[in-house]
Amino acid sequence: MNDIQIDMFEVQLGAALFLQFTVGGETVRILADAGVKASGYSNEHVLDKLRELLDDDLRIDLIIGTHYDEDHLSGLVPIIKDKAFKIGEAWMPPVVNDTVDFAADDLLRENDLLARQFLGEAGTGVLASYQEAKRSDIETLGAVEYALFENRSASIEHKRAARRDDESLDRFFARFAGTGDDPHEIDHCTDLEVEGHPAVIAMADAIRRGAEFELLFGERSSLGGLKAVADRRAHVEPDLVHARSRSIAHLQKSAAKEAINAKALHEVVKALEEENVPMRTEIIDDGTPRRYRWNEKKRRFIAARADATGLIFDLLGPSVSLVRKHRDRLPVLKAGLMAVSFRGEIRSITPSNQLSYIGCFRHAGQSILVTGDAGCVDFKLDRNAYHPKLLAAMAPLHVIQVAHHGGNNAHFYRVLAAANYPGQTDPSFMLLSHATHDKTRPSGEFRDFLLTSLGDDDDIRLLFTSEPTMEKVEDLLGAIHPAVGVRDKKGDIRLVHGTGRWKVEAHAIDIGVPPPPGPIALSENMTITVPPIKFRARRGGNEKRRT
Repeated sequence: MNDIQIDMFEVQLGAALFLQFTVGGETVRILADAGVKASGYSNEHVLDKLRELLDDDLRIDLIIGTHYDEDHLSGLVPIIKDKAFKIGEAWMPPVVNDTVDFAADDLLRENDLLARQFLGEAGTGVLASYQEAKRSDIETLGAVEYALFENRSASIEHKRAARRDDESLDRFFARFAGTGDDPHEIDHCTDLEVEGHPAVIAMADAIRRGAEFELLFGERSSLGGLKAVADRRAHVEPDLVHARSRSIAHLQKSAAKEAINAKALHEVVKALEEENVPMRTEIIDDGTPRRYRWNEKKRRFIAARADATGLIFDLLGPSVSLVRKHRDRLPVLKAGLMAVSFRGEIRSITPSNQLSYIGCFRHAGQSILVTGDAGCVDFKLDRNAYHPKLLAAMAPLHVIQVAHHGGNNAHFYRVLAAANYPGQTDPSFMLLSHATHDKTRPSGEFRDFLLTSLGDDDDIRLLFTSEPTMEKVEDLLGAIHPAVGVRDKKGDIRLVHGTGRWKVEAHAIDIGVPPPPGPIALSENMTITVPPIKFRARRGGNEKRRT
């Protein structure tokens, strides 16, 4: 009998990770996300996979919605509503309703979280108010953008943004999220990770404190005042109009995506409520992991001491500071004022949505890192170091769900390096889920992490649910695990652990990977053993290339 089985379902640019642990002769099952992000895939795609995998024992002990994004949550609803499934409990992302005013020194309360506010009869009204607030923000920013372009090169789209029309909220938000008419085109991962410029951070902090705001800008806290600033800047610095317009567009896109994601979260919460599935929202103190252990009698994870044993889940994020960061966003007028005040485009006025559960499941001496879209920005202790307790909880790692679909997520790779993942001697696997022949993934950050951080004899294997383009992985071919089972451009991944070792039982991606030098053992159950990866230095540079 296997101790652990991991299935990563092929969902294009979505996420769906299914973990099974054998504990005391019984199986504990965790589903982390069930989002699908591609046209031609139904919302029941992951549900169908689970039915096929589980046969008659349709039980899931824990569902984790790791992240406040439609592409992680969309497929959970049909699973929850399927009467044949028995679900123990669900953890939903702790996102605060940022359309409500908070005092600067307010403590976080559970009732401030959207997932909690969506419960009960008032929940649908909360969603409507939230979406209306986001629509109002987008329209306000559209009026500012129009002031930038008025009497110059105003487009139809700028004018449309400045007025309310009769289109549905879904189409309205999809348009400003950059998706046109196809909601499947929403792709939060095409946005580069943005680390705030010191000048932007300083101004935002000053505006939050309030006193400096009037000193910097005078009485400009009304829409009319903001439009006047935009108009004046457009006349004085016409060459910067387009850059400032792009800054406004980033704010609009952020608001639109928040509205879309809120609707997805609302649908999951309502499904949980209808089926009487208990729901939790968990947050850690800054820099301090929170340990949970599996309780066989209660059949749920409960808070535990640091020295607890058994099936363990160490929650590493999100932290109180990150949740507060997303709560304490600038009001739209003040954010818009910042957008038209800088000489050039800025994307870091509002925090990018990296609020995701991240944690390690530990069982049978193995550690599996579940990441969702974690940005790991709250792992930072200061500008030069990460929280040591969080790093200690990440060593060693045997299976890693690569965060953000292998996208531009530099802090995640820095955290892995700081946790000495490159220096560990245990074999490990990195699992990636992205679109077939994705234009931007795996990212340059991911590639550079592997090529510059890892050395000779590293026993690391990459597993993909969809075929990447050759140009994205040509320097990593030696690290990609050979295909196991049916070969295709897309397919599910399966890893099992038993008798002290890991086996790859399913991996469809071949991508023309040449056999590595040395013997390859192919057993009857398709277990593949490959020799360690070797690197060679590139001429004229410090990068390393796998051979």
